Amino acid sequence: MGLKTSKRPFNIAIIGGGIAGLTTALFLHHFCPPGSIEINIYEQAEQYREIGAGINLGVNATKLLHQIGLGDKINAIAGSKDGVFFTLRRWDNSEEITTIYSNDSGKIRQAAVSRAELLQVLLDAIKERKAATLHTKKKCRSVTKTKSAIKITFTDTTTTTSSLLIAADGIHSPIRNQYLPHSPPLYSGKIVYRGLLPFSALPTPWPIQSHHVMWIGPNKHLLVYPISQGETQTLNFVGCITIPEESLGDLKESWSATCPRAELERDFGDCDGIVQELIRLLPEEVSKWKINDREAAEGWVFEQGRVVLVGDAGHPMVPHQSAGAGQAVEDGFVVGRAMGEFMRRGDGKLEEWMGVYERVRMPRANKLQETSRGAGYLYQMQAESMKGMSYDESVPILRDTVQERMKWIWEEELEGVFEEERGRLVGKVEVEGGRGGGVCFCM
Repeated sequence: MGLKTSKRPFNIAIIGGGIAGLTTALFLHHFCPPGSIEINIYEQAEQYREIGAGINLGVNATKLLHQIGLGDKINAIAGSKDGVFFTLRRWDNSEEITTIYSNDSGKIRQAAVSRAELLQVLLDAIKERKAATLHTKKKCRSVTKTKSAIKITFTDTTTTTSSLLIAADGIHSPIRNQYLPHSPPLYSGKIVYRGLLPFSALPTPWPIQSHHVMWIGPNKHLLVYPISQGETQTLNFVGCITIPEESLGDLKESWSATCPRAELERDFGDCDGIVQELIRLLPEEVSKWKINDREAAEGWVFEQGRVVLVGDAGHPMVPHQSAGAGQAVEDGFVVGRAMGEFMRRGDGKLEEWMGVYERVRMPRANKLQETSRGAGYLYQMQAESMKGMSYDESVPILRDTVQERMKWIWEEELEGVFEEERGRLVGKVEVEGGRGGGVCFCM
């Protein structure tokens, strides 16, 4: 394979400025040699704005953010865990079913955060480090491979080109749709209500040992957890219920979709008094949307390594294991490591290094897609092992199953998996005599 060098930075376009897009840009900037790449992020929104939702980052993700100097800032915006991941309670009387504890005594720990605050930390880091140029009001319509690049066409009819396109534009990604047209979003059978409550408005004294609470009911579950600290300390509220698709009307999957609080009160009207009180404290309008995911994709890398899917564009998953954001962070980390090796070594093809990303990440993300669906069934007493049983008969199964459920998600040694795949590729290239100097722009 002939090698050729170039002093021009390798141009990378990231479509989507959410968690997946911003973290990928930061990992690329961190792992690639200084001055070797140029990153442009294209975000469809006109500007970032607060969205009433919290997300949870497990230690599998936060330890990666610590590597690039963001760990302390993430800890500073995270709600207090008090050593508890969740205490599970009956929906009708709040009696304890079981409590899942988390080892959060160290610096690297889980982080339940406001999505808006997390995005601000990431945006600030992008600007401070001059990691990328951010473009707003840019929605991708389609991409086309030219002889040596990818041409991107936006809905405003403008175009640009890049040497590598990273699609981080979510479950409805037009780039995914272009390359995987036969795997549309699928309704999961469940909808979710979301809202935020300031700690100052909460009942006192708080009647449960922790503010991390999940109420488990037949065909419904509801959870609350803190997502901010200090004067803005906030409780995130999430209510999930099973509803047939024919009853959804025009309900969409959208961060901005809302409904009157009365709908939430109706759907959770049989819950315990503390739940009813929390619902009454929510604003008159709450977020409401249907939960979709997709079947596992057969691939995330296209056009000989020039087009790559990350985050929900590659592996959208239902939120019942609180793992989607962490998986996006893992994607960004591995893409950054792979590109760093590609740029630094000057041997191997881009397609081969993006193949490393796919082989490292795909088995784990696919498993998480499947088990996240299973968690939704478990938390609403719908698991196969509970079929034909009463609620009380199902409780011991839930208790026995849930304790070990999150460990494999949090404790993944991602760097070890990457190093193993990296070693295979480097060995292959060296055997083939493909070593050389400079950066390879060959396909």
